[in-house]
Amino acid sequence: MDIDIALTDPQREFVFSEAKSPALVAGLGAGKTYAATIRFVIQMLQEPGINVLMGMPTYDLLKLRAMPGFEEALDMIGIDYKTNKSEYSIDLIGYGKIYFRSYDKPERWIAFEVAKTLLDEIDTLPKAKAELVWRKATERTRQKCKSGNSIGAVTTPDQGFNGFVYSKWVKKKQPGYEIIKASTLSNPFLPDTYVQQIRDNYDPLLADCYINGEFVNLSDKKVYHFFDRLKHHSQRVLKDNDRIHVTIDFNIGGCCSNVYVIENNKPTAVDEFVSHDTYDFVNNLIKYKKHKIVVYPDASGKANKTNATESDLDIIKSAGHQVSAPNANPAVRDRINCVNAKISRNELFVNTDKCPELATALEHQGYNKNGEPEKFTEHPAIDDWCDGTGYFIHRMYPIRRPMAKAMKVSR
Repeated sequence: MDIDIALTDPQREFVFSEAKSPALVAGLGAGKTYAATIRFVIQMLQEPGINVLMGMPTYDLLKLRAMPGFEEALDMIGIDYKTNKSEYSIDLIGYGKIYFRSYDKPERWIAFEVAKTLLDEIDTLPKAKAELVWRKATERTRQKCKSGNSIGAVTTPDQGFNGFVYSKWVKKKQPGYEIIKASTLSNPFLPDTYVQQIRDNYDPLLADCYINGEFVNLSDKKVYHFFDRLKHHSQRVLKDNDRIHVTIDFNIGGCCSNVYVIENNKPTAVDEFVSHDTYDFVNNLIKYKKHKIVVYPDASGKANKTNATESDLDIIKSAGHQVSAPNANPAVRDRINCVNAKISRNELFVNTDKCPELATALEHQGYNKNGEPEKFTEHPAIDDWCDGTGYFIHRMYPIRRPMAKAMKVSR
């Protein structure tokens, strides 16, 4: 079957790569998932009977992006297929089956085998989790085929030099591992404002990473590398009738809280305190009785108990306070990115006289040898102050990656 496929140069190089483990490491909007889709379709047309596996971070992404992308491509090419949404699979009639699986629980990748696997956005995972996903993928990729089994990846280089992809394809590169780079700018189908959206969303370091698709060294810097005690100091103090936003990071014996006010979409930390437990936290809020209070807690407080009876969030709500908490905490890197974005644009301030612990924490938290933010076992600690602020900023100012429509396939 002759088909006319619109591909950029990096996409074409990846789609037709004969490497056992090709990786398309690219900027946002460079067409990574589209390239993975076309690579699979061509492989299945060339060797009818093989099955393939597409992995993504969540089932929502599979349902909203991966599966519709395959359906659109197959419709345009004119291949009959049947989608099984409950099984997360698509049968290409007369050719084979595409399995879709999430990285949430890779240990559940059982009872199927494939000839080819592609892992989308695997570098958004912490290195240990990515290694588990890769191991499970190798266990599934065992179906006999003439062209040989292959496992590849399409991803942004989120974890930098400490990530799985850098380790696998660059640092410990073995025969058969090919890395292909693609900049956001390589995709001519993006809107003119797309690159500027990335720069507006992220701090400058990550913006370059997400545009150029280059690995950056995050571990040799502090976590909040744009924070400057002098530049981001504010003389702002709490005023009567201010609406206040109070953070809390739950820890037995040391629950850290900061009090924020927001003016012109710029939050400023104006006070801080430590509570022994959640009941003590509620008592500490009494001194702010002149203010309308919204509490931004660690979402684990829905189930966790620093006390023997009610959940932490129930205690706060029972005291009459409004609580803003998601169903689950955001990924650590997501909330760090949100805080760094606000700091880098001079949109987050700290009264360092009133909040000395927060200022010190933002100055000094670093990365451990695994490229993860330092954690401490005794509380309160610098990670507690940073975590509380991260929950609040992510809740109020989440970063959403700009979306780009896939390029079209024509018959």
